[in-house]
Amino acid sequence: MSMLGGTPILILREGSERSQGNDARAKNILAIQAVAEAVKSTLGPRGMDKMLVDSLGDITVTNDGATILDNLDVQHPGAKMAVAISKSQDENVGDGTTSSVIIAGQLLTVANELMSQGIHPSVVSRGFNLAGKTAREVLKEIAMKIDPDTDKEILKKIAITTMNSKGISGNKEFFAELAVEAFAKVKSDKNNMRQVKDIMIVKKKGKSLKESEIIDGIILEKEATHQMMPKVVHDAKIALVAQSFEIKKTEFSTDLRIADPSQIQGFLDQEESILKNFATKLKAIGANVIINQKGIDDGASHFLQKEGIVAIKSVTKTDLSKLQKAIGGKIIENIEAMTPSDLGTAKVVEFKKVAGDDLCFISGCNHAKAVSMLLRAGVSQGLDEAERTMHDALCVVASIYDRSAVVGGGGAVEMELSQRLLNIASKQTGKEQIAIETFARALEIIPITLSENAGLDPINIIAELRTAHSKPGNEFYGLEIYQGKVIDNREAGVIEPVANIDNIIKSATELAVMILRIDDMIKAKASAGGPPGGMGGMGGGMPPGMM
Repeated sequence: MSMLGGTPILILREGSERSQGNDARAKNILAIQAVAEAVKSTLGPRGMDKMLVDSLGDITVTNDGATILDNLDVQHPGAKMAVAISKSQDENVGDGTTSSVIIAGQLLTVANELMSQGIHPSVVSRGFNLAGKTAREVLKEIAMKIDPDTDKEILKKIAITTMNSKGISGNKEFFAELAVEAFAKVKSDKNNMRQVKDIMIVKKKGKSLKESEIIDGIILEKEATHQMMPKVVHDAKIALVAQSFEIKKTEFSTDLRIADPSQIQGFLDQEESILKNFATKLKAIGANVIINQKGIDDGASHFLQKEGIVAIKSVTKTDLSKLQKAIGGKIIENIEAMTPSDLGTAKVVEFKKVAGDDLCFISGCNHAKAVSMLLRAGVSQGLDEAERTMHDALCVVASIYDRSAVVGGGGAVEMELSQRLLNIASKQTGKEQIAIETFARALEIIPITLSENAGLDPINIIAELRTAHSKPGNEFYGLEIYQGKVIDNREAGVIEPVANIDNIIKSATELAVMILRIDDMIKAKASAGGPPGGMGGMGGGMPPGMM
């Protein structure tokens, strides 16, 4: 509402909410702190799990930050921004989702303390921007270069570090080997994060996690279109088709007047000829397997079976594209134009029943650029957690191929950055110096949280870390959770991709600065009916007063 000559003028729609100045900033900071607290206890190898129960009663048990935040029914706009940076971290790196939100929350906590001392938000923002930029430059100096094509053991250690905090940590060595082996088959010269999608993960309940396996090809959850088709095909020549093998129906209702009964047979013979032609054409070019994105008529299946051709129908476009990368060949929309060079090849196409479901294994693909992973576990929750863990492991391995450098885990890199920033801040002038110092201290929240979650004394741990990082050459000294002490994590094998912490600092700094620059928050009137309730397992969304 504004005033003109003493007369109130209503600008916003009735029912709209408006917060200004410190009040707007405080509400946003409080919301992001609440999100950070929701995932804080999950950080690290000794982190706790969360049980999420949705409105249908489905249960998810996980300590994966991205999964937890994705399932939270967050309503506050500031909290939604925190969830957004977690998703961004998951998409760009695949790991570090929890750390990004925790650091963002801590940055805003220390910023709030500075503002309470009379320092303007703009000054804090400038200091944080400078500190974030400097920290990312320092990362380049302290990172250790590796060659992912030859340093396979380091890749396994990176994958193991990622999986230490997951529910399948008891099988982390086995899963790390699977992740490194699978990604090595699909890696490219650049943009390797995109290649993770070329690894198809199929989950089937039963057996143990250690009976999971990699297939040099693709697994389709499909069966043959005819019972009499062979269950195994060796030296398969595979036609990838996006053409319906069915008789086209007219778009309009029509009446046919038959003067001679033989004309009926003529129509039937013509339909049969069309369906038979599909099989004849495929046989002529040497195909013995056809995988179709669209439908295959029962009559067409009969003729394909007579010609000794195995058929699979209704395969998704995504799966067909992955299959093309695995077996080669081309996806054809008109088989009349198909030639033998358009066929893909595989050593074996085999139909099996796994956990009561029909699966088609297309394996033995030469130079496959897409592979499959069959995950096994005794319970559904274990399978879901195994899939999330494998995804994170594949992503961190991919990030190493894109940016071949590593830093110390267990809070080592955060402490080194903190010490370097404190040294840099001492050379600055003005109030920005204080903002850089508080930014540096905020990074210590990661080792503090790791030690708290492990039941260790954070004061002693931070003191030991500060002492270690005050000496040159100790960039990799961090907390080794299982031993409960500060050691050289390079030797202990607790290492992380530099891309991970780089993206964490970038996204956390951007969120903190964005929130600090907001001095007016206008919320439109909620529509009738209101938003749905939150996750049952998380107490119905955000805490009271955060909506």
